[in-house]
Amino acid sequence: MKLKNKGRKIYKTKEKNYYGKSPVGKFFSALLSVLLIGGVGFLGYSVAGPLIDYSRKQGDEEPETVSAMEEIPADTSSADDGKEEKKKPVKDKSIYRAVMLNEYDMASIEGIKTAIGRVSKQQDFEYIEVPLKLSNGKLTYKSSVQKITESDIKQSEIKLTDIVKAIKKEGYKPSAYISVFADNTIPDVYAQCGYMLSETVSAWRDADSHTWASPFSAEYKEYLSLVVAEMTKAGFEKIVCSDIAFPEFSRWDIEELNDNRLENPERYTFLENASDGLYNDIKASDADMFIEISACDLISGKAEIMQSEVVLADKIVLDINLDDIAGGVDTGQTVYEFEGNVSENVTKMLGLSEEFLDGYSIAVRISGKYSNIADIMRTADDIKEMGYTSFILG
Repeated sequence: MKLKNKGRKIYKTKEKNYYGKSPVGKFFSALLSVLLIGGVGFLGYSVAGPLIDYSRKQGDEEPETVSAMEEIPADTSSADDGKEEKKKPVKDKSIYRAVMLNEYDMASIEGIKTAIGRVSKQQDFEYIEVPLKLSNGKLTYKSSVQKITESDIKQSEIKLTDIVKAIKKEGYKPSAYISVFADNTIPDVYAQCGYMLSETVSAWRDADSHTWASPFSAEYKEYLSLVVAEMTKAGFEKIVCSDIAFPEFSRWDIEELNDNRLENPERYTFLENASDGLYNDIKASDADMFIEISACDLISGKAEIMQSEVVLADKIVLDINLDDIAGGVDTGQTVYEFEGNVSENVTKMLGLSEEFLDGYSIAVRISGKYSNIADIMRTADDIKEMGYTSFILG
C-alpha cells in the first residue's frame, strides 16, 4: 500500500523583538550580530572547506546546492518500492473489426456467401473471420496436407481460394480462426501427435473420451505449420489462434501419463515455444497472428500462455463469452457476478482483465448465444470510449 503524501512541511523562523532598546542600542546590537555571524561563517568555511576538498575524490562532481527557498520534492517512497506499476494495455495500435462466421455457415460455399450477405454494411466491419480449424480439429475446407489426404479423415469440398474470393467480392478482407491444441481428429489417427499413455502406444483421452494434440509433439507442430501455410498462401491476412492450452488433467490422468513435464510449474514454456514457432511461420508469410484467450480463464489464472514473459502475437483477442459469465465467474478467491446489461457486463470484465494484459494490443470478442445485435453494437461503442477500437462479433 502506498503511503499518503502529506505534503511539504514549511518551517518559519521567528524574528526577535528588540522593543525597549534605544535606536543606538539597536544599531550596536545589529552590528554585533552581523560580525558574530560573519566570523562564525568564515571560521566554519576555513575549517570545513579544506576537509571537504580533501575527502572529495578526484573526478567527483560538485555537490548540488539547494536554496532554502527552493521547492522540496514530495516524498514518493512507498511500501511497493521496487515494483513497477502496471501499464495499461495498448489499445490503439491497429484496428481490427470483424464478424465471425459459424460452423454451420461452412457447410457449403453458398452457405458462406449467404452468411457474408447478412453482415450489415453500416457497421464498419472490415474483416470476415472464418472458422477453418474447429475445436474438434476438423478442417472446414479441402486440405492438401499429407496427413489429411492419406487418412480416412472426412474432407470438405470447399476450396480456400473460393472462400477468399467470396469474401473479397463483398468488399471484406479474409481472416482465419483456428483451434490449436483442442484437436481430437489428428491424434485419433496419429497417436504420436497427442498425449501418449505411459509405456504404451495408445493415445490418452479426456473424460469425454476425446484425444488432445500435444505441444510436446514435433510431428503435430509440423502438421500445424503446414495447415497454416495453406491458409496464408490462399490469402488469409490474419490467423486467430485459440486453445493454446493444456487440457484439464485430473490427478489420475497425471499418474497414467507419467510425464514429469505436466507437473512442472513452468510447463507453459512448451506452449510458448509452440506458439512462437507458429508466430514465426505466419509472419514469414506476411500475415499476422492473433492469440485468443478466454476472459474467464484469464482472471481465474487458467490462461497459462499468458504466464510467458513476452507473448509473441500481433494482438491478444479477449473472448468475453456472455453465456460463460452469466452465472458468475469464480476465480478461487472471489466470485464476480455479472447481472447488468450486455454493455455493463462486458465493460466490467474488461476492467477485471486489464491488469493481466500489460502492454498488449487488444481486440475484444463478444461471443455466446446472445443475438440482440443492437445491444452488442452499443457495447462496441461503449468499449471504444474506453480505448478499445478492435472488436469482433461472434
